[in-house]
Amino acid sequence: MEQNQNSRKGKHLTRVERMVIERMSRGGIPPRDIAAALERHPRTIQRELKRGTVTHRDSEWREYRTYSSDRGQDLHDYHATARGPGLRLGRNYALAEFIRCRIVEHKESPDVVAFRMRQAGLEEVVCTKTIYNYIDKGVIFGLSNESLWEKRKRAKRRKRGARRLAKRISKGKSIDQRPEGAETREEFGHWEMDLVTGPTRGSNAALLTLVERRHRITIIRKLPDKSQASVLKVLRGLEREHGSRCFRQIFKTITVDNGSEFLDFEALEASSFSKQQRTQIFYAHPYSSWERGSNENGNRMIRRFVAKGRDIARFTKQKIRDIELWINNYPRRILDFMTPHELFTNELKTIS
Repeated sequence: MEQNQNSRKGKHLTRVERMVIERMSRGGIPPRDIAAALERHPRTIQRELKRGTVTHRDSEWREYRTYSSDRGQDLHDYHATARGPGLRLGRNYALAEFIRCRIVEHKESPDVVAFRMRQAGLEEVVCTKTIYNYIDKGVIFGLSNESLWEKRKRAKRRKRGARRLAKRISKGKSIDQRPEGAETREEFGHWEMDLVTGPTRGSNAALLTLVERRHRITIIRKLPDKSQASVLKVLRGLEREHGSRCFRQIFKTITVDNGSEFLDFEALEASSFSKQQRTQIFYAHPYSSWERGSNENGNRMIRRFVAKGRDIARFTKQKIRDIELWINNYPRRILDFMTPHELFTNELKTIS
């Protein structure tokens, strides 16, 4: 049976529509034609006719069955009383604006917004699931699923038929040799490093990102190009900033991919200010980005501000610094809603 393509899915029949159904059905018009006139699915009309049919008597006291719009509406209103409690949001416009502001302007997830409510000591606090329900129902003005980074619609990437090239594999240590403390995330000081690049055509500017596996603290540095010399310059700068001894305690290991900018592990490991090795470099398996999951998730957060295709050369160092601060001060459920900055600061106190 062919369905009505213009059917309004999820919308209940109105009183006016029920009156139209009553008038047309008494005129002998079949349910399919009534459905077409109201732009409804035929089964919707058939079910409504069945529910609202009553027994009447004519002038000669003979019984006959017909559809009554009043009966149909009464049943609808009765069933509506079992829908459960109303929205907790109610007419609390201040709370609605609080949720909208935190999601749209501060780019926070509903999970973090629920935490912010508890943190602020608001009288009316709703859980994460309730906030998602509000967004799905569209009860908060200016807020939809497109406002949520993880639920917004993205253009599908075209599959390329080009053959995958074999990557040059470094002679350095494999991720399989990484210390157990790095694998289990029980020990502080194990990092993942990667590049966030701009468009294929344009400047060669890139972002070097380092994410600590246990506390998810993120370091972002702007590079003029994607060369190893630029990466080494950043590591030397961090070593100078923390001092050789502290650097070795903070950066015990760094896990990277097999990109050309990371292949010379000896240069990456060698200290610029001490005879001791400053860190250990470990390489993930080729085409296994999931082995550096913290880094990949961190890069996704950066993409909220630096969209793919944007020329990174256009971003100032202050803007990059602001992005880094936002990420490190973002509460995480996995960290019991503490921020990476808070946990990292506590670790530094034990080192110094």
